[in-house]
Amino acid sequence: MLTVLSYSLPAQYRCASRQAPASPPPSSAVAGRQNLITIPLVVHIVWHSPEENISDAQVQSQVEVLNEDFRALNNGLSSVPGVFADEVADMEIEFCLVAITRTQTTFTGIANLYSGGMRRVCHTGLGGHDALAPEHYLNAWVSARNDSACGEGTFPGDPDVPAGEQGIFIRPDCFGTTGTAAPPFNLGRTATHEAGHYLNLKHPWGEGLEDPLCQTDDMVEDTPEQAYSYSEYTGQDCPAHPFFSCGSADMFMNFMNLPADRCMAMFTQGQKARARAAIATLRPGLLQASCVPVAQREREPKEEQPVLLTNPARTEISLLFPEKDRYEIAIFDTAGRLVFISHHASGAPFRTSTDSFINGIYYIKIRNGRKIHIKKLIIAR
Repeated sequence: MLTVLSYSLPAQYRCASRQAPASPPPSSAVAGRQNLITIPLVVHIVWHSPEENISDAQVQSQVEVLNEDFRALNNGLSSVPGVFADEVADMEIEFCLVAITRTQTTFTGIANLYSGGMRRVCHTGLGGHDALAPEHYLNAWVSARNDSACGEGTFPGDPDVPAGEQGIFIRPDCFGTTGTAAPPFNLGRTATHEAGHYLNLKHPWGEGLEDPLCQTDDMVEDTPEQAYSYSEYTGQDCPAHPFFSCGSADMFMNFMNLPADRCMAMFTQGQKARARAAIATLRPGLLQASCVPVAQREREPKEEQPVLLTNPARTEISLLFPEKDRYEIAIFDTAGRLVFISHHASGAPFRTSTDSFINGIYYIKIRNGRKIHIKKLIIAR
C-alpha cells in the first residue's frame, strides 16, 4: 500500500472561480446575513486502478462547485420555479482545501467494505487512509464502491459512526466536473448532497429510500413534504414543474433530492438554519479550524515555549526561555494573590529561591508582549 500526501495553495480553493449567473439570486438569498463559515476540507483519494487516482484539477473543480452551491452562485438558479424563488438560500458556508492524500489500496470497491465493523477506507491499517483531525476538518474519501451508489454522507451525532469515520464518501466518477467525472453525475452535486447530510440535512421525503405514504419529513419547514426521490431522472430530461405529491408541488430541484446533477439547484432558508445550527452544536470544532494547508503548517517553525525545569520545586524555581525573548514573570497562589514578580527574565535559566514560598500549588503567568503562558508549579520541600 502506498500513501502520498500532496498540497496546493489555499487561494485556489477559498472561493468559486467560475462566474456567477448573469442575474442575481432572489432577494431572499441575501436576506438575513450571518457570519460566513469556512469549512476546511481534506480529500483522501484511495485508489485501486489508475483511473481512480483522480487529478488535483478534478479535486479543485469539486471545491469550486461546493462553494458555488453553498453560496447560491450556481448557474442553475435560473431554473428554480418562481413559487420557490423566495426560499433560495445563500448558506454562507464555504470550503477550503487543506490537504489531498493519495493511497494505493489492494481492495477493489473499498468505499463500502468493512472489516470487524470498521469501514476499511477510513483506516490506514485496513487499506484506506486515516481521517485527519475529524473534529476540525470535513474528511472526504474519494474511492470506488462495490454497489451502484455515487456517495454517502454521515450525519452528526450518529452514535453508530465513530469520529474517524465521519465525513463524505464519493465515487471518483461522481466527484468534480472534469477528469473522470461522468454524466449524469458530472457536475459535482453528489458532494454537495453528501455535505448536506454531513451538516444534518435529510432528504426532503424524510426517512428511507422514498416515502410514498407521506409519513415522514425532513424537519425543515420550507421544503414541501414529498413522496419521491426523483432518482429515476438520470437521462436527458429533468422533472417538469409542477410535480405533485403529498398534497403540494415538490421541490425536486433541491440539492437534497436525487435526480441527475443538472436537475439540482438550491438549498432553502430553513435548510440554512438547520445546517448552521448543526455546525454550532454538533460540529463546533469546524469553527476553530484553520484553512492553512497542512504541509505549510508543518513547515512553519514551532514557537519555542518557556520550560519549567524543576517541578515540583524544592530549593529553587528554574525557568528556561528562548534566548531572544524577554519575559515578565508573575507567580500567584491558589487564592489568586500575587506572591512574586519579575519584569526582566530572559535567556539562560531564570532562577529564584523558594525560601519565601510555603509548600503548595502556584500558577506562573509568563508574558512576552501579547503572548501569555501559564504554568502550574508545585513547591514541595
